[in-house]
Amino acid sequence: MSAQTTTAAWQRLSLDVSQADVEACEDALLSAGAVSVSLEELGDEPILEPKPGETPLWQRVRVAGLFEGCLNPADIMAALYAQLRPALLGEFDHQFIEEIDWVSQTQADFPPTHYGDGLWVVPHWSEAPVEAKTVVRIDPGLAFGTGQHETTSLCLDWLDAQNLAGLRVLDVGCGSGILALAALMKGATEAFGTDIDPQALKASRDNAALNAIPENTFWLGLPEQLSPTERFDVLVANILAQPLIELAPGLAPHIKTGGRFALSGILNAQAEAVAAQWLAQGLMVDHIESRGDWARVSGHRAA
Repeated sequence: MSAQTTTAAWQRLSLDVSQADVEACEDALLSAGAVSVSLEELGDEPILEPKPGETPLWQRVRVAGLFEGCLNPADIMAALYAQLRPALLGEFDHQFIEEIDWVSQTQADFPPTHYGDGLWVVPHWSEAPVEAKTVVRIDPGLAFGTGQHETTSLCLDWLDAQNLAGLRVLDVGCGSGILALAALMKGATEAFGTDIDPQALKASRDNAALNAIPENTFWLGLPEQLSPTERFDVLVANILAQPLIELAPGLAPHIKTGGRFALSGILNAQAEAVAAQWLAQGLMVDHIESRGDWARVSGHRAA
């Protein structure tokens, strides 16, 4: 690694260490002048559905510090050697990073995207394609749910295939509000969105404004604020398998007779367990659809 400074805007130095050494490396990078530190997976060790309050880590972790480009890399390494045992510095990587136009990069990463027969999700800076039948405008990055992930696209495809005119829709774990907004733009008269994250509720409200959705047609609140007597024609929930299993007894009664539901955020191997729990609530499971590693469970309440 060169000891000379460059004109690059940033530099990144990463250490590959065991889980037990992550905290010490984080502290050392920050003390050496890092403006931020990130943790990255090494290898293929997925972490799924941590319990509330848990922050699980992989057995091997890449701890990466982002430094200003004007700092001398040799000085950074000297500061790290003063704080960490030499063995922790045996596997490191250093690179200079040029300044990035993050606005342009973000816009390039989120082009208008097509779902189903004619549903398009369009970032607020783009024009909708002329062939779009239904357009949902989204501010990417406000909360989970831009349509890019398989779980969201599975739900959007399902919604686009439904006749939603005049119906009431419940979106559980609404995130960005994308599913509820798609339902409203396809003719639903009212949507309710719940989420445990207040920031997600704000993102949903902001995205509703982008689509000129009146507040009185899109109710938003924490799960406990939803009255247990509310009944809906359609329920969508794009969360995780374990919450879908645990919440089934409380969510199923919200579905009217003849009402429909679609559940995602489910790995393929978890789909049968989710379906079984919703069957146990007196509902019918019509189909399990897979896309990549993910699945959607859909069904209805029989008349």
